[in-house]
Amino acid sequence: MNKDNSRAIIRNAVEITRPTWTGFDERWDNSEKVFISRAYDQMGFDDWIFVYFLEKHNIYSIEKIGRILDNLEFERKYNRKLAGSLEAPLYEEMEKGTYGSEGKSFYKSVKEFNGRKGAAYYKLLWYMLVTCNYLKENYNASFSNYIKTQYANYKGLDYISDNKFLEISSQEWEDFKQEHKPWTELYGVGINVFDYIVGDIIELKFVTESYKLDAANERFLKITGIIPKNEMNHENVKKYLLSFDLPYTLREINKGLYTYASELGKDKYGYCRTPQKCKDCSVNDICEKNF
Repeated sequence: MNKDNSRAIIRNAVEITRPTWTGFDERWDNSEKVFISRAYDQMGFDDWIFVYFLEKHNIYSIEKIGRILDNLEFERKYNRKLAGSLEAPLYEEMEKGTYGSEGKSFYKSVKEFNGRKGAAYYKLLWYMLVTCNYLKENYNASFSNYIKTQYANYKGLDYISDNKFLEISSQEWEDFKQEHKPWTELYGVGINVFDYIVGDIIELKFVTESYKLDAANERFLKITGIIPKNEMNHENVKKYLLSFDLPYTLREINKGLYTYASELGKDKYGYCRTPQKCKDCSVNDICEKNF
């Protein structure tokens, strides 16, 4: 597809969905809850809905979730027999109170959750439990402390203040990610999700170039024909989208394409989800429609 058509298709998606994606903003002082709600929002699990149940049962914090595994000797690797269902030993013991009030609350949250679970639901919950325990034990139950410590270690510093960290440039952040891979200690989190966790924290200057290549973005780019499936990887997509010199940050494009093509936005937008809905799209005459 030529660049003029690609540019027009992307601009249409970002502009139409602007009223929705501008509401995704988060604050740095809420980064602990942002981490819990986003780190495992992957593989069909609506983590962002699950946290409402954590909040209902007063366990929406890294500190509280992190306490659950305190008295369990465990391997980080997911064990389906131990934690693969509500009838598995881990959850049965939570229900009994073996893992304290936090365990009971987590069990209730899992039982009552009524969003999309996906095939990896219990595996992702295990990742959440393990990582919150790790952050509690090593970083004062603080994602912001974790990420600042990782950056300070990378720069050879003993400490970095919030103010200094918030001023990091996009290039400094990209170098840090490429050389240090700061997501490796966060069990179950890769580069895509790591970018997504911090991507909407408005005080962070460097997030303008963050990008999560999720299923909705892949769907949009494949169906429109903007990027071939065999070239669809995180770095290729970033470079290609930046080459259009559009009047948006990369993160704004990311949010716009997600909203346009995601399951979440299918009622209001969803133009790339079915051939029938595609007919209502104002740029369908220049789209390849690869359904």
